[in-house]
Amino acid sequence: MNAGDITVDRFGWTVSPAGSVSKEAGSSAEVASSSLPADSGSLELVLPTGPVPLGFVREADVVYLVGRDRSARWPVEILRSGQASLRVSGRLEGGLTELISDPAEKERVLGLFREKYGPRRYTRWYGNPARVLRVRLGAVGRPSGGAEQYHGWLAAEFDNVADDYDRHILGNRINRLLRDRSLAELRTTFARSPRLLEIGCGSGMETLPLLGEGHEVFCVDISDRMLEVVRQKARKDGVSERLRTERLAAVSVSHLLDELGPGAFDGAYSTYGALNCEAELGPIPPALHELIRPGGRFVAGVYNRWCAFELVGYSLTGQFGRAFGRSDRPVRVGSSRFCVDIYAHSAPTFARTFAPWFLPERVAAVPVGLPPSDLVGYAEKFDRGFDRLARWDRFLASRWPFRFLGDHFLMTMRRAELAVPASP
Repeated sequence: MNAGDITVDRFGWTVSPAGSVSKEAGSSAEVASSSLPADSGSLELVLPTGPVPLGFVREADVVYLVGRDRSARWPVEILRSGQASLRVSGRLEGGLTELISDPAEKERVLGLFREKYGPRRYTRWYGNPARVLRVRLGAVGRPSGGAEQYHGWLAAEFDNVADDYDRHILGNRINRLLRDRSLAELRTTFARSPRLLEIGCGSGMETLPLLGEGHEVFCVDISDRMLEVVRQKARKDGVSERLRTERLAAVSVSHLLDELGPGAFDGAYSTYGALNCEAELGPIPPALHELIRPGGRFVAGVYNRWCAFELVGYSLTGQFGRAFGRSDRPVRVGSSRFCVDIYAHSAPTFARTFAPWFLPERVAAVPVGLPPSDLVGYAEKFDRGFDRLARWDRFLASRWPFRFLGDHFLMTMRRAELAVPASP
């Protein structure tokens, strides 16, 4: 699952509406707050980095907020913690935060914003928003943080983008290239592997072709809405009898052992998202080793820690923090193109994490000479020669040192035969 692009050019940021800060100006949320009708009241989101003025709608003890850009940091801060402190008309109030992913409820809330601020202001500040948030004032929950809260936030974020996910992938030729490369690797690796486990299926970009070719695929994803999208597609294509789905975070894949037992799959794969959303990958390799039969393979598509295009491009423009920004753990929203905080891995580090349970067989960069998907505009300048550039990119992708310097890398690993200690 590729988690959503930033809508600004990261080599030269522009003003980001509704709460995200640009180089040239402060938050346009500040503009919105200072321009509100006199009787609307005022609201500031209180963060450790300082207050963020925002437009809002209130119904009794519920406050609604809208974040227009996926690059805005303030929604992530309060969604990840699950709590928010608001200063409403000078009074400090706190509550629990939720991301609204139900389309009907989102449209109802946005209608309240249009009514309050008028069509012109609404279009200027909130048109086509990325997030609609609910803050339940006075509500008390568990302390902020922790794996449960983190995975709940991830699920809500991917539920929120599920209905539009295909457009995001298919509308960007670099994203299409990533999927074409991974699907080619999966077809080669699993040509004789009928039973497959997919970790983080997203909207089924790889699932549906494999189902159509006769594979049985067990899909897990953290997002219920993504899984429903995959099920609908499978029913439409007449392949639903070969599909099973279960809502599960990548780090919890060991739960399948109780349900399915050892050796349930001939192979497994996870590309472009799910593994990068987990802070700790440690529980995954031993669980996969038990779930995959002897001789099986695991294919991983991973957001790379070292991207040549960013290292060179940002260094030439003096943006050294961004050139090496993937070293941060996590890489924060606003510092990458994704709608969630993520964890980048180098290929050698990733391979060590999966040892001794899996042994790497091959690694390829995806892409290495072409830009990342959020900078696809640079590739579009060479539209007529793009196919030729893509062929050169593929030629370089598996060669040293380029295979370690892509936006992502594809790593195919073989299940290791571990020595079994002798019985006493």
